[in-house]
Amino acid sequence: MSLSKDLTDQFRERMAQTHDAADLDVSFSVMVLGTNFWPLNAPTHEYTIPREILPTYERFTRYYQAKHSGRKLTWLWNYSKNELRTNYLNQKYILMTSSYQMAVLVLYNDHDTLSFDEIVTATAISKEILSQVLGLLTKAKILISDDTDQYDLNPSMFSSVLNISPLLISND
Repeated sequence: MSLSKDLTDQFRERMAQTHDAADLDVSFSVMVLGTNFWPLNAPTHEYTIPREILPTYERFTRYYQAKHSGRKLTWLWNYSKNELRTNYLNQKYILMTSSYQMAVLVLYNDHDTLSFDEIVTATAISKEILSQVLGLLTKAKILISDDTDQYDLNPSMFSSVLNISPLLISND
């Protein structure tokens, strides 16, 4: 566990030295665990990494491969947790989400309404898992769905366009 913390700290230092501050808008924390000690199962389905975190994902992958050549990283998105901050008007919300919930919510940076099929296409999350994710987001009243195929931002919760930016990505 302490090796993962050291690796994250070293990665942050490297990024602070080699990238503009505007380029580092994602606060990133990762846990790299050995499969011999942590027999966690990788997801068996696809997942499209949201564009908001893709540069950080790619940078960390390159950093890790340069530091530990020959080792393979398997990203366990199904175990990841994220903190998302909404930014609009004077009202701010911080949402604790799974990576799948994050992938859905960041789509609403560009859209007010999305169909189920549009979300499947954009995230590559299986329909079964996506149904559960959308069910939780509608139960929390972040999204509303008058019919089962259409998902809108809840206008009573968010009075203008939702601007979500990931703050913390933890992969354990």
